[in-house]
Amino acid sequence: MRKTLSDHLARGADIIGAAIFAALFLALILQVVRRFVFDAPAAWTEEIATIPFVWVVFWGAAFTTPLSAHVAFDLIESRFGPRMRRALHTVGLAVLAGCFLWALPGVADYVRFMQRERTPVLNIPFSAVYAVFLAFVVMVALRALAEIFRPTPPSPLDAPHES
Repeated sequence: MRKTLSDHLARGADIIGAAIFAALFLALILQVVRRFVFDAPAAWTEEIATIPFVWVVFWGAAFTTPLSAHVAFDLIESRFGPRMRRALHTVGLAVLAGCFLWALPGVADYVRFMQRERTPVLNIPFSAVYAVFLAFVVMVALRALAEIFRPTPPSPLDAPHES
């Protein structure tokens, strides 16, 4: 089986997400060991754990979680046939992408503004901490648009009925 560029990018995103989670896990272990084994808690371990937590949440939601696994409200959509469901799904994806693209300049401006603020202990610019949110907004919009234009195989339910 030949891997596509998309497969390689998805694998890379998974590896980066796993590395971020490993950093979070190691920071938490270090924090517990310092506090309960050596009775020497350190504020920097909490900050080190908080930053990967923010990153793993938004990285995972943007790059590794399938679009179909995100929370969806389909109370209305499920009442219709396949064609109408697809149409409503497409409209929902377009609205989602539109909202995220509309918010993009404000998000970018906020991340840029946070360059002047720094974390209290390690003095890391908050723009670095929250830059992943910018990637999240861009990727959710792109993935929603890609889902709209993804070809769907014809469903047997869409075939014309023969009498």
